[in-house]
Amino acid sequence: MIHYDKQNKTLEKLKRERSDAVVALKHAEEERSRLYSILDGIMHETRRLNSEVASACEDVSKHIANNNYVQAALDADDAFYSSGLISSRLTFADYEVNPEAITRQAKYSSGVYKKFDKARRILSRSAKRKHVAINIHGPSRNEIDVFPAFEMVPFVLLDNAIKYSPEHQEVSIDVEDNPVAGVRVEAAVTSIGPRVPASELSDIVKRGIRGSGASKSKIPGEGIGLYLADTLTRLANGRMELSSSQDGLFVLNGVEYSTFVARLIFRQ
Repeated sequence: MIHYDKQNKTLEKLKRERSDAVVALKHAEEERSRLYSILDGIMHETRRLNSEVASACEDVSKHIANNNYVQAALDADDAFYSSGLISSRLTFADYEVNPEAITRQAKYSSGVYKKFDKARRILSRSAKRKHVAINIHGPSRNEIDVFPAFEMVPFVLLDNAIKYSPEHQEVSIDVEDNPVAGVRVEAAVTSIGPRVPASELSDIVKRGIRGSGASKSKIPGEGIGLYLADTLTRLANGRMELSSSQDGLFVLNGVEYSTFVARLIFRQ
């Protein structure tokens, strides 16, 4: 009887150890999948930013060859800003791996209008290739406290707007201060893109999730941009609101297009 009890205890112990090992293996697999997703996002965004740096450098060479040194200097600035965004993207990746990492960085005061204007300049080549006009409207003078990685927010919002916009359209940026409504700064990016059903708006800010219209359009995307913008906006004590007109404007290649707005709100 004693021998039987001892065998039972040994068996129960082995069962517990097996169960613990299965749980540990599941957690390890989930962590591996998470880190792979982060790495995949870094590679996607870094390739995109590297393309902007290369494009700016090519333009610098062309302008120097034509003795247009003023424009060459402007394009050199754009290359410099684009390379800085790579650092911002890596900073965000560090945050994803270790959320405490970003809180150890010092915040600094930044003008939202200036950030969008800089992103507009960096993406001007991409917009020009699609014959998309980017117009920015103000004025806005208020600043907000942000982490360095916030540089990515205007970039990814404008990049998304250009990418999903049909040719010969307009992307509008409106930045304003509205102290009467208790809003320190509000920035809205309005563009034409695949219609997003109201039921999907809360999901497309999640990592790896794209709207059904965007997926149907066959336009390449990883579902990273809006997730990144939403996370960094919240870290700056703001919020991002998305809206998509449910009244379609037209159908292109079987995809219904409508007005899409990404709005950032920073309260007093």
